[in-house]
Amino acid sequence: MIFKEILSSKKYWISVSFIGLGFIIVFSIIEIILSITGHFMQYGELTMDSFVNEKINEGKWFRYLISRVVGGLLYGMIVAYYFELRKRKSKR
Repeated sequence: MIFKEILSSKKYWISVSFIGLGFIIVFSIIEIILSITGHFMQYGELTMDSFVNEKINEGKWFRYLISRVVGGLLYGMIVAYYFELRKRKSKR
């Protein structure tokens, strides 16, 4: 029953949103940095062209956006559930 209580809690979903958004931002920044660095190692120049061509151009932006949202949502749900469960167990 703890599972149902946690999932129906408004506080849980607010935590999921913030944790998921944070994950999306951090993950995307790391991915952009690694893409630019890889392009620099290969071609000797710092540009965002490789990232844009690989992830966003040619209709790939929708898949890129959906993957970030789903990844952030899953990460946020798992981490927020763990925190809520730990908080409830410590109250006992």
